Amino acid sequence: MKLPTLLDYQQAVQIPRLSFLDDQLRESVPRLTPLGMPAVATGGFALTFDVSLDGRRHAVRCFHRHSDNLELRYACIAEFVRSAALDFLVGVDYQPAGIRVRGHCWPIVRMEWIDGARLDDWVQENLDRPAHLDRARLGLGFAVAELRRRGAAHGDLQHGNILVLPDTSVRLVDYDGMYLPGLSGLGASERGHRNYQHPDRSNQYDVTLDRFAEEVITVSLAALARNPGLWREFNTGENLIFSAADFADPSASALFARLERMPGVAAAARRLRDACLVDFQDVPAVLDADALAPYRSGAPYRSGAVGGAGCAGVTGPALAAGPAPAGRAAPADRSALPPHPVRPVRPARPAGPVPVGGHEAVTRHPRPAGAVGVVSTVSAARYLRTRPLRPAPVPVGGPGVLSALDRAGLLARRGEEITVVGRVVRVRQLERTGMITVLEFGDDRGGGFSVVGWDRVSRELVATHGDPARLAGTWVRVIGQLAVDDRGSSFHGPTATSPARLVRPTGPSWSSQSSGSGRDGRDGRGSRDGRGSRDGRGSRDGRGSRAGSGSRDSRGGRSDAAAGRPPAPRIELRRGSLLRVLTERQAESLLNRPGTVPAAPATRSAYGSGPVLPPRRPIPPPPVPGPTLTRSPAWRGWS
Repeated sequence: MKLPTLLDYQQAVQIPRLSFLDDQLRESVPRLTPLGMPAVATGGFALTFDVSLDGRRHAVRCFHRHSDNLELRYACIAEFVRSAALDFLVGVDYQPAGIRVRGHCWPIVRMEWIDGARLDDWVQENLDRPAHLDRARLGLGFAVAELRRRGAAHGDLQHGNILVLPDTSVRLVDYDGMYLPGLSGLGASERGHRNYQHPDRSNQYDVTLDRFAEEVITVSLAALARNPGLWREFNTGENLIFSAADFADPSASALFARLERMPGVAAAARRLRDACLVDFQDVPAVLDADALAPYRSGAPYRSGAVGGAGCAGVTGPALAAGPAPAGRAAPADRSALPPHPVRPVRPARPAGPVPVGGHEAVTRHPRPAGAVGVVSTVSAARYLRTRPLRPAPVPVGGPGVLSALDRAGLLARRGEEITVVGRVVRVRQLERTGMITVLEFGDDRGGGFSVVGWDRVSRELVATHGDPARLAGTWVRVIGQLAVDDRGSSFHGPTATSPARLVRPTGPSWSSQSSGSGRDGRDGRGSRDGRGSRDGRGSRDGRGSRAGSGSRDSRGGRSDAAAGRPPAPRIELRRGSLLRVLTERQAESLLNRPGTVPAAPATRSAYGSGPVLPPRRPIPPPPVPGPTLTRSPAWRGWS
């Protein structure tokens, strides 16, 4: 059976007493957007609603994609979270029949609401606080190490699943892809975010799932703490600074080239680059430069006793031949790793910034008695030379880039987080509870696409671009969750969903729709249409009733649906940096070639995927064999 859509869930959550089957949730109150609809955050499998109950906030997750063995997975996950009692995990309550939509009952997951910021939003607000970035990085490393020590993995570490609290502590959410030993027989339910996962990750499902993504986030936070300008240059709204194209072809990555020259980050960046070149199962052996040889008085022991995935490439049986010579460490595989000198004891923790892969690695991989370190940056390079590398990388398919004029494609992606490129036709600014900025990319009466920025985002747009009216006529790239107004656009002027004052519309006028700047209802030119009816927001049609945006809302009798407006897709900006101005050439490149590996940093500052290429030129057909026909002269008439 087809799962409900975003709009179906929103309409159900609007009436908790009728939709929720849980007695407590029936008394809850959903948080609403300025348009009066329940606020929702989208994810790979579920939609998350914010509801309040007795002064406490809860997150209700409703699934919009099918997942195998969902009830069994969450039963094990709930038991693990409850028994582990880890501060960075949030308790879950899976209800197989939690919400009623269209006469059918569907599962939900109820969780305590965490009053924290998404990692990407928090990073943007703390770029000038390197100490905060370092603390969050160390907190995430501790959380991943604790999960690995218990034989578990989150499975989808990325900016949207990591919340940072005001005290810089982290919380992990969204456990749909979590690995537990008891779930190993079910297999992976997802592959994680492409901008945080190894290129070879597919259906792997083991305790090492988080190792690559952890290193991506760790290197990103450390680099931003030292050079905040990387955020503006490489962040695309779907990542921190790395993208899937960097992992597919590290040698062509401008970001890797920068990081490998950055003090304090260079060694970790080189390890991450090397990890991109090996198979997925070999990633921990390359990344864990402080991995330990399980050697204790010549007797082998299991690598799991050392601390988990850090010793995945070092096993006890390889040391069964006996103790290593004096001053030498016993390698895991004598044919692949030649002996190396014993690593000196690590000095005491120094003061100042924490280098990546520095003394905090001791916390992740505690050194047992008698253990000797054998893997270093040099040995990792030797390891790469002895192992066959993966085939040459192929172009990576980027996230779908849609044109703002592709209305059918936009409507088909309802509820998804997408990238849209288009040219702004008109800018509106409205005043309600705060300033609202609306960017229109087409005729809103015809269901054109629009971008909405509420009060805080409007201030960010002013701080970044100056007067928002200057965006009219420019090409932009915007990333966000696509919503659809089935009753047509809600921003037609002062008679929109709630009372508002039209501050200033900018842009061209159409014959069927004007800016509405005239007091008497005339368009910007003061003209009337051919039928003699006024053209504007306060216009009347030929029947003498108000039409278009001048129609009455539900309180006045006539609704938008009665006016016959088609559904209008829109994106509500979560932050101002998700909208970036492009050149026309960059916009054509993103729309024509969205799935190729980037080759120039200038493209990354615009989007992060797809080289800046000239528009495609038509190729003439090959000449037809045979004599060349000359064009006959023009006929001059009868002589």
